[in-house]
Amino acid sequence: MSKIIGKKQIVFFGLIVALAAAVYVNWYYTKPISEINRGTPIETTSAENLGAAQYVNAGNSDYFEAAELKRTQAHADAQSALTEIIENAKAEEKDKESAREALSKLSANIKAEAEIENLITAKTGGKALVSLGETAEVVLAKGTLNEQSAMQIKEIIVHKTEISAEKITLVEVK
Repeated sequence: MSKIIGKKQIVFFGLIVALAAAVYVNWYYTKPISEINRGTPIETTSAENLGAAQYVNAGNSDYFEAAELKRTQAHADAQSALTEIIENAKAEEKDKESAREALSKLSANIKAEAEIENLITAKTGGKALVSLGETAEVVLAKGTLNEQSAMQIKEIIVHKTEISAEKITLVEVK
């Protein structure tokens, strides 16, 4: 038997070392926190609960969930109707062009609504629901509307859209 080490053996050995390193790193980052701190009992979260949904404010969330669902359905219905006009072979070119413009504006409004809601949530710390059109209506979670937050919200909407501050309505959920 020959004692010469070939390329295949070197690659095989390298793969074994890489696998062992991956197993060690995985073990190190997934072991419970109490094991890391040796002796200091700390409550840990089990892996099966990671990512599980938790309700924080059920009163407001029910309203916001229902409103978001209705708004999403209205957007989908509008998109469907506009797409139907665009794809209709019997429709006039003028109508198709109007539908394309409306669909483009609807898409821009949907994107702007999401961006504005994220910014409002970041600024106020509460849930927000924004509806854009010729005017802007903003529904805020209870306890988040005050003079400072109202000015910040109006500033966000004016900056992100072409809607003037007079056409912005702010409402707080009761």
